[in-house]
Amino acid sequence: MKVLTINLMGVKLRTIQKENGGFYMKKWIALVCSCMLLFAGCSTKEEGTAGSGQTSTQDPVKTNELTVAVGAQFTTLDPALNSELINGYVMQHTYGTLFTKDEDNNLIPDLAESCEISDDGLTYTVKLKEGIQWSDGVPLTAEHFRYGIVRALTYGAENAWSIYNLVTYLDGAAAYESDDTQDAESLQIPGVQAVDDTTLVFQLTKPCAFFKALMNSYAFMPVRADFAPQHDSTWSFAPGYPSVGPYILEECNENDKIIVTKNENYYRADEITLDKITFQVMTDMDAQALAFKNNDIDIALRVNSSLPLTYENKEELWKVESPSNYFLVINSGPTGPEWMQDVRVRRALALAIDKEAMVTAVGDPSYYVPLDGYVPNGLKGAEKDFRTESDEKEKFLEYDPEEAKNLLKEAGYDESNPLKITYKYSQTTLHADVAAVLQGMWKAIGVDCELEVVESGVYYNQIFNGDFEIARYGYTASDDPSQFLTLWTTTQQQTPAVDDPEYDKMMDAATYIVDYNEYMEALHNIEHYLVQEQVYLIPLFNYGDPMLKKTYVKNTTHVGATPFYGYCTIEK
Repeated sequence: MKVLTINLMGVKLRTIQKENGGFYMKKWIALVCSCMLLFAGCSTKEEGTAGSGQTSTQDPVKTNELTVAVGAQFTTLDPALNSELINGYVMQHTYGTLFTKDEDNNLIPDLAESCEISDDGLTYTVKLKEGIQWSDGVPLTAEHFRYGIVRALTYGAENAWSIYNLVTYLDGAAAYESDDTQDAESLQIPGVQAVDDTTLVFQLTKPCAFFKALMNSYAFMPVRADFAPQHDSTWSFAPGYPSVGPYILEECNENDKIIVTKNENYYRADEITLDKITFQVMTDMDAQALAFKNNDIDIALRVNSSLPLTYENKEELWKVESPSNYFLVINSGPTGPEWMQDVRVRRALALAIDKEAMVTAVGDPSYYVPLDGYVPNGLKGAEKDFRTESDEKEKFLEYDPEEAKNLLKEAGYDESNPLKITYKYSQTTLHADVAAVLQGMWKAIGVDCELEVVESGVYYNQIFNGDFEIARYGYTASDDPSQFLTLWTTTQQQTPAVDDPEYDKMMDAATYIVDYNEYMEALHNIEHYLVQEQVYLIPLFNYGDPMLKKTYVKNTTHVGATPFYGYCTIEK
């Protein structure tokens, strides 16, 4: 689920996540664009100089309220529709899932008690914890999960990204994809069956090594027909509907703020320490920093990337680790220029980039870490972190400007016939800084690079339509390395920038592998082909947007890469 983004991270998935909160695949979420939230305010504000780290001379006063400033307006709180990180920051607190993640990104049971998997990897039998109730006292049943999944499947065309995994893996789901003529209460598909009140059975069309992780995604969240109609999502912004998560929606103005309060019926309510959390919309990064300085908010999750370089009180700087990458996509597909068809040219552009120098130029290197491969750090491999496993064998596309010049010469380019390219990016300070660095590095090997900046609102439409030569991209996902790799299959691209039948074949074959270690080895080979052999993409860096958190906010935790505030304590 998703990321982070960078303005980068906010990407929209194209069927996975895109700018503003996560990249989606068919539309990448603007994870990178919208990026992250900002924590804000408590009931009383600290006296003293903001950002100074000074604490009150009075005895600490414990409060049970927190305000979180987010970097964009909310668009939905309906799990059948959501694909944006901003919404997810609230939904993480108001919904429950079969499985969740700890701070190390390990999958652990939440509403599920157990899960048995058949030897062929096609049948998952999930038993629910007994005695769990919704906030209104109604017992949670397997039917609430079945309805939620089928409702998402048949909601309509608006949520094509959200149901990608349902359609891909659940038996019988493809026949009803976005079919809004169906009745989700009565429609039964083999792929998800409520056998009894506490038993849910999933039947897959092919193995999925990370299917348990998918049970942590939005489309698998339980909802009830009595408050979540099949083809309407406005209820999700109407305070008062039942919750099976730690908090209940109390107040909602999607353009201003959302307030959630503790669900006393939550099955682990005795562990929840905060009574109220306010998510305050503040789209301007400078405004968030100022609000933090003035003690109007407790945490700012979206501030300027250069802030850590000059910020005085380092204890207030906060970084949430997230499996996120910033990379370049080369349009070698049917709408791309002829020169992009030559792997020597693609490789030359990659070898000309000094990533160490780049991250130093664009911000604090502790927040922007050079990537030696496409899949970022933070995702589990066979035995270690997936990125670590690969880097220990080989680092992809290492800086070598002399070899870059030789490759261009082999491809027919020199001073009398320089390679001319256009680099496209969306309008933010970070993207502009990266573009300027790239332009200079490519110039050093004889490439004439023209920069084209596009408004964020239309940027990804142009990318999806294949209207670019080489462009920046950002993506985040936390379930499995394949989420990054499937983005570049032809079926997951609106207009393919990577149009390679061999790559499609490799990705498809990997989905049928049941043995986990063999599956991970296949993904390593796929990444090697995508980046090192064919150079369809050029990895640049892992990014973790800087945030600010008051030192009196204690015990912040994460569900995977997403901040969770329910266990926070605040001492002023």
